[in-house]
Amino acid sequence: MNMQLRWKKWLVGAAAVLCVLAAMAWHQSRSLQASQHYATLSLLIPDAMPANAPQVQIWREAARERGVLLSPLPISEWMRGIHYGAPAAQQAVIVPDTFHRNISDAALQTLIDVVHAGGQAMVVQDGGLLDERGYYNRGSSRLSAMLGVRYGDYDTYQDQLSDYEEIRGAPATMELLGIPPGRYLDAKAAAKLTAIDAADLAVQEPAFPSFIAGYTKDSQRFTVLKTDRPNGLQVLLQSSNGDVVASVHRWGQGQAMFVNLPLTYLLQRTDGIFLHGFLAYFAQQVVVQPALLASPNGIGALVLNWHNDDGKAIGFLRELQQAGIFDHGHQSMHFTAGPDVNVQGDGLGMDLDYNNEAQQMILKLRSQGHSIGNHGGWIHNYFGQLASDSNGDEFMPFLDLNNASVTQANQGQVPREYSAPNGNQPLWTYDWMAEHGVQAYYTVANVGMPPTRLWLGTRHIDKAWAFPVLTYGQVASAEEASFQNMPTEEFGQWLQQLARFIEQTRSIRLSYFHPIGAVGYLPAVKAYIDSVQACVDRRQCQFISMGEAADFLSRRAQVQWSVQAQGGEELLSASHPQSLASMAWTLPKKKYAAVRVRDGQAQVQSTEDAWLVRAQGGTQLRLELRRQP
Repeated sequence: MNMQLRWKKWLVGAAAVLCVLAAMAWHQSRSLQASQHYATLSLLIPDAMPANAPQVQIWREAARERGVLLSPLPISEWMRGIHYGAPAAQQAVIVPDTFHRNISDAALQTLIDVVHAGGQAMVVQDGGLLDERGYYNRGSSRLSAMLGVRYGDYDTYQDQLSDYEEIRGAPATMELLGIPPGRYLDAKAAAKLTAIDAADLAVQEPAFPSFIAGYTKDSQRFTVLKTDRPNGLQVLLQSSNGDVVASVHRWGQGQAMFVNLPLTYLLQRTDGIFLHGFLAYFAQQVVVQPALLASPNGIGALVLNWHNDDGKAIGFLRELQQAGIFDHGHQSMHFTAGPDVNVQGDGLGMDLDYNNEAQQMILKLRSQGHSIGNHGGWIHNYFGQLASDSNGDEFMPFLDLNNASVTQANQGQVPREYSAPNGNQPLWTYDWMAEHGVQAYYTVANVGMPPTRLWLGTRHIDKAWAFPVLTYGQVASAEEASFQNMPTEEFGQWLQQLARFIEQTRSIRLSYFHPIGAVGYLPAVKAYIDSVQACVDRRQCQFISMGEAADFLSRRAQVQWSVQAQGGEELLSASHPQSLASMAWTLPKKKYAAVRVRDGQAQVQSTEDAWLVRAQGGTQLRLELRRQP
């Protein structure tokens, strides 16, 4: 019996040891696999943070919208994968701001070693600035050497660790970051928003001549950590005080990018152009990844959004019709339909239900292929000035009245597009839009961005696409230009810069006008539309309505794709539940010598610096990517 009992105990013990070893092997394999997402950025998140936390979702959704492959990964799991043998040269990781400040010395040393051995890293402002106990490092940040920038010196600066500063850069850099002309300004235009003389701006920092501007009367300022002024560093942006705002540093065999802006924080407060821009820059310029383009067939697209506020708008629409403005593409025509404008009873409104001329204009615009939408709530200025988060019960009926009137004039077709009067969008309007099938809406949030699904703090407005307006400092529309006494020539130059930007970036952007303002600046507006039409004729641009763009973007969100290594080549695989038609990828020539369609329907076009692949249809696509020797 004793021998049998000992034998059973031995079996139990052996089984327990085998279970432990199996668990360790599974854990090791899982960590190794998680750290080897090929051609995918790893977003390093705190171990205790779930992958579906809003802050993580912000980055995941931004990556999807920018066509970047990204996976969140708990930092300890990533570390284990590295120690179990994940190749350093395949690592491309992001240490985000705001929610990943505390990182252990061991994890940071792993990151430093990985980059030195050939990996790529993007560190965002306060990411990893504190150790696991919540303390600053003595002296500068633990990542300063890797990033090539001394920052985070709490011993020296204490509670003056950061400044609130303007940001400067070169126009070419701004545009690589997806920041359009007007969101960045040259010295002459910026001088209207700063206390610095235009002549001084032009010569003060010749390598950084442009300023980032918001849709405000003053220059836009950002929280920037104080840094040194290092030599031998590729500085992309700097503050007006000379602090490094964005840079790339060679560290051993790898590269480390530093972004000295609170990207997560800014996006949550409706200024997401920076998180999106730096994410795409890191993926495409530093890591050199393929990208799924966010425009149909990878062709730049202009959305022209017309806000018709009152009864006078119809006469100006008639002038624009005669000038041929509406002979181009599909545009988005939005109407405030009620009989009043400023207060109930003033009789200045369009009164669409009883205005035969307005009804006929809508039918004419429909026949030209333009989309008819709602411009808010019945009484334009009254709604725009007084609607708020707290008075939805009073003002929501105005949305219903406007929707019913425009639907009737639109031959019973319920509008799928919306624009807010005066840009005033109380929180309850998002719920109203979701209940009434709105798929696309104009917004003064996230100015300068392509269409996006808006974040308000941790709330994701994911039922419709937001179309941020393009701005030139505090000017977005022609009337605002007139309020600033802006010459037609200057306004027109900005519009021409936008036309070029849309073509070169292959992105969707929205310009908005009121008919009265467009008539006042008609030479500039007509030249803008003619320039885009010339680009359309070259098959490099397209006009598109908000609804059409939203439909495309919603279809694009269903694309599943990945890149895998196959010997000396790579294989890009993509699928869609209905059709991949009009989806397009850009594949950098810096990395790929040739591209061949293995399976599916696609056209491969050679451009100056990339291969452009346009899917022609089908639900599956596989591309062979031959690496540069």
